[in-house]
Amino acid sequence: MIYPMLLQQGAIPIMHTITQPDNIQQACLFSTDFVEIMHDAQHTMLLVRWLRPVNSHEYRLGIEETGRVLLEMGLQKLLINNQRMGVLTMDDQGWLAAISIRTISQSNLKQLAIISSTNFFQQHTNEKLDRRVKEQTPFFETQYFLIERDGLEWLKGY
Repeated sequence: MIYPMLLQQGAIPIMHTITQPDNIQQACLFSTDFVEIMHDAQHTMLLVRWLRPVNSHEYRLGIEETGRVLLEMGLQKLLINNQRMGVLTMDDQGWLAAISIRTISQSNLKQLAIISSTNFFQQHTNEKLDRRVKEQTPFFETQYFLIERDGLEWLKGY
């Protein structure tokens, strides 16, 4: 299904299968020049990779699509790779907290792996937002990693 709103904003959802080096089948559910959202059916998880620093509009579009897919598919595992994304503005932090509380409260999320850059401000922002969201949502476990492969291994262990 192609969403007219997304087409107007320049993001075109693309569906295709990618074979990873370890032969894991992943379906690309949404792809732009700044974010890709993949479904790993074998491990029933959603993978979100920010591909470059983003502006507020791009960030919100990517997060809204992530939330929609997470709810629609009913997945319990989510990996978000923030390494290339940059640091969120204060406005985006507040917006993210509100949408995360609403989405996670309606979701089946149990495990969240966050791949962070070595940037102190990004790490601090991630941890602060995680605490804020967890105060108002059902329990889910969060782990932080510097390497995506480590986050994937942690999620696969469940």
